Amino acid sequence: MRLSYGSARSLNLISSGPVLEMKTIYTMFGERCVFDCAYCTQARTSKSSMDLLSRIVWPHFDLEMVVNALKNANDVKRICLQVVSAPSVKAEAFEFIRKIKMLNVPISVSARISSFEEAKAWFDQGIERLGMATDVVDEKLYETYRGGKLEKHVELLEKIANVFPNRVTTHVIVGLGESEKQVVEFIQKMYDSKISVGLFAFTPVKGTKLENKPSPSFESYRRIQISHYLIKTGLSKVCNFDFSKDGKIMGYGFDPTMVPVSAFETSGCPNCTRPYYNEKPGKEPYNLFKMKV
Repeated sequence: MRLSYGSARSLNLISSGPVLEMKTIYTMFGERCVFDCAYCTQARTSKSSMDLLSRIVWPHFDLEMVVNALKNANDVKRICLQVVSAPSVKAEAFEFIRKIKMLNVPISVSARISSFEEAKAWFDQGIERLGMATDVVDEKLYETYRGGKLEKHVELLEKIANVFPNRVTTHVIVGLGESEKQVVEFIQKMYDSKISVGLFAFTPVKGTKLENKPSPSFESYRRIQISHYLIKTGLSKVCNFDFSKDGKIMGYGFDPTMVPVSAFETSGCPNCTRPYYNEKPGKEPYNLFKMKV
């Protein structure tokens, strides 16, 4: 199995690098996915290093070593499994879940789910939350970059959330060619269905099909973060927003200067952090996070 570099540092399994405030420990199972998402380092035809997921390095560790490190860790609020769609991965992930359940730490799983029965199998293992990435919110771009039909994916998300309300999360990647209006309308639809949303900024990584595509502007990403916060908290709804002809957010139906700084922190499951997932050290982060002091 693998750990994100920041998680391994937090658990003292490596000794170099900054110590970050990692309330969630991120694990990864499998490599070189059977799917071929154009933006993903683990895609079937990606030429990126198999040690990467987005721009983060994920070193290998023995499963028992990780379990023991978690038993001795303090202040871990969540354990997240990133599950690559590869052969024999699920059995190893299930084994890991069985070994960490006694820690009584909430467990999240991020996996590509194709049926309600598959989702139920993960919940039956005792996980608290299931992450089902949408990533691309434009129908044509979804088919081009991710594969499959967006409408079918959303139907499955809503079916699962109807049975497991407030226990499903989906992910949106901002900057793949969609309009801001498309993003916030999707976010509204998800929260109306009791589905949480985690925001990512598109990150070009060498070796992927979209390695030459630029990241979104910070201004655009901040507008979507403000919108996400207002929708999530119920302070406003998309029906109160104003948009330009090309779908840029022009108003929120709420004073954006009243939005707290927490609106710009990493979103997703409770206590999600994902430091440096979208940006290089030393640059302004898309999603704010904290260093340990």
